[in-house]
Amino acid sequence: MSAAAAAAERRRFIEHFLTCICSTWRHLAYFKSRKKSLRYWKPRDLKLENMDEQSVESIAEVFRCFICMEKLRDARLCPHCSKLCCFSCIRRWLTEQRAQCPHCRAPLQLRELVNCRWAEEVTQQLDTLQLCSLTKHEENEKDKCENHLEKLSVFCWTCKKCICHQCALWGGMHGGHTFKPLAEIYEQHVTKVNEEVAKLRRRLMELISLVQEVERKREAVRSTKDERVREIRNAVEMMIARLDTQLKNKLITLM
Repeated sequence: MSAAAAAAERRRFIEHFLTCICSTWRHLAYFKSRKKSLRYWKPRDLKLENMDEQSVESIAEVFRCFICMEKLRDARLCPHCSKLCCFSCIRRWLTEQRAQCPHCRAPLQLRELVNCRWAEEVTQQLDTLQLCSLTKHEENEKDKCENHLEKLSVFCWTCKKCICHQCALWGGMHGGHTFKPLAEIYEQHVTKVNEEVAKLRRRLMELISLVQEVERKREAVRSTKDERVREIRNAVEMMIARLDTQLKNKLITLM
């Protein structure tokens, strides 16, 4: 298996692993609220792109060291309780405190710890998901009204400003103004931009044609110049040869 295929396989495993954890988390919360049995629970397929911020934070808590409560570094797993922790934290605990797991209190030796190399990739994936969630949240905040925190849905034609329906209905600043749906204004701008893009493309094609025409003329001028240079060189060589012949004839006559 190539390196690219192995990396793709690891990524699929991590995404499936996170999906299963998220699905389990949501179903546990559902059955806890409804007080139903987990015996008939069946996991559903969830996409990582649809995970909300709370789910990502919940999964991130699982992949924190239970000793230092920070992000896992060189993760190790306890074979008794399956808790994850940093290797430096658990080594310090086992060597300086006592030879037992600080979570389940089971006897534990350093050699019994399971090295979880995949945990680093999982934490990196979680960091990416958290960054995407933060970016999406910031984008959603930008599309809201500053006064009413409502979604911008109306365009005030008089003020040339995007506002929410609360500002249009009850806002005193826009009384008697002309309003249009924001979606309609958006479509108009998109149409205008597409028309301008089409004009620019046509102009680009015209410029490309002009450049090609200039190149053809330049090549024609170069060919004509080379031909004239050859003609002049041939004429000069013929004149030199004729003068040499005349000079030789005169020298022979004088001798």
